[in-house]
Amino acid sequence: MKLFVTPNSPYARIARIAATEAGLTERIEEIRVVNRSPDSPLLAYSPVCRVPTLVEGALVLGESRTICAYFDRVTGQARCFPEGRADDWQARALEGLVTGFLDGVAVWNRELRREPAARSAFLLEVELRRAERCLDRLEVLCPAAPAEWPWDFTRIALAATLGILDHGLPALDWRQGRPRLAAWFAAASARPAMRATAPERP
Repeated sequence: MKLFVTPNSPYARIARIAATEAGLTERIEEIRVVNRSPDSPLLAYSPVCRVPTLVEGALVLGESRTICAYFDRVTGQARCFPEGRADDWQARALEGLVTGFLDGVAVWNRELRREPAARSAFLLEVELRRAERCLDRLEVLCPAAPAEWPWDFTRIALAATLGILDHGLPALDWRQGRPRLAAWFAAASARPAMRATAPERP
């Protein structure tokens, strides 16, 4: 299997964490690419050319959720998507909240990488407010004991999102007033897969 990634993409990190947790790293060739590069080797497999992309033979899978589901299928273990998830509407609601949070943070982070004169103050404000609302809701939903939250796709995605807040948006003190979420992320960050995939500093 080939897994195309960029080192600081939260979407790619989700797939990398899932692969590590599933014990698949020895079976995966991780290939780093540059986003939006006109000569990216990923273009040979995917016209979308977004990370993560998993290639196994003629099979080309994009999107971290699909890749994580495939890892579950390959290993025969429902790590990312436990049995019964399809009918667990609360779990699916939480997944929707987390992935929406992730998408907003990714847009915010991408905007901040633009030259200051080219940034949209309106967009930055919108995404800041969205992030704060999501963080407040997640604090309410987070259990007091970190271990009470199962380590599945939703929690991996949440950990990757909080990691990007720390790495790319440190001005937001998201831990302030959110002790449960902060404690959960501290516990999650101690996992070997999280340490192995931490965002890289410039």
